[in-house]
Amino acid sequence: MSLPFIVCLAGGLLFSRKQPVAVAAEPDGMALLSAAASTKDVMESLAEQFAKKSKDTIKVNSGSSNSLAGQIIAGAPADLFLSANQEWADKVKEDKLSSQQVKLLTNKLVLIVPKGNPAGIKEPKDLARPAVKKIALAGEKVPAGKYADQALTKLGLLETLSKAKKIARGQDVRTALAYVERGEAEAGIVYSTDLLAAKNVEKVHEFDPALHDEIVYALVLLKHGKDNSAAKGFFDFLLSDEANETYQKFGFERLSGTPEDTQKK
Repeated sequence: MSLPFIVCLAGGLLFSRKQPVAVAAEPDGMALLSAAASTKDVMESLAEQFAKKSKDTIKVNSGSSNSLAGQIIAGAPADLFLSANQEWADKVKEDKLSSQQVKLLTNKLVLIVPKGNPAGIKEPKDLARPAVKKIALAGEKVPAGKYADQALTKLGLLETLSKAKKIARGQDVRTALAYVERGEAEAGIVYSTDLLAAKNVEKVHEFDPALHDEIVYALVLLKHGKDNSAAKGFFDFLLSDEANETYQKFGFERLSGTPEDTQKK
């Protein structure tokens, strides 16, 4: 567990909204990005690129979007927030902690299995077969978990799989990925981009986007970081053509959203 996460979690436990946390700004030339677990690799790569250009340091604190949003609302000293769905970006906005927001990226939902596919899974309906003991999903409040639940519900599978106690929940999508990679689950549902982070899994099916809400990664410049030149610079960099090349390299698709000023909303 990383130090930023421990500090943020402590803030969430000790303080309520009526007792705001007194937070210090990041030093000049430094900013903190709280980013959805599925974006950890691409954001760390972009942070390195930005550092070479600007000499500014961007620290990446990754985790589930719901947990990160909760930490920010509790007063964690983040400057930027990249949520894997619109809901948690809006929760931060509702608490008047957002300065600017933009729909940045999208992704695809896929069904994965361990290398060699020992359970012989080819499509979602195969998850109900006796050979499948565990199916790894992200948590119910985690965006990837919500998208997976929506898809399985529309396919008429979620209730059956839940009653059979086949579903194993991870704290975020990378935990679900790890369950499959270690062979602790015969299948899992993750983002297509997560496949780049694992060597021992393979994709067997891509879900129709019509089966779940649109996958949107919303980038938020938080009020805590609006006067931080490093944070503002990285926010702008993430919208640049140079960043687009890196998104493509990691399998993400850039959305054509434009920044929205959320301070007065």
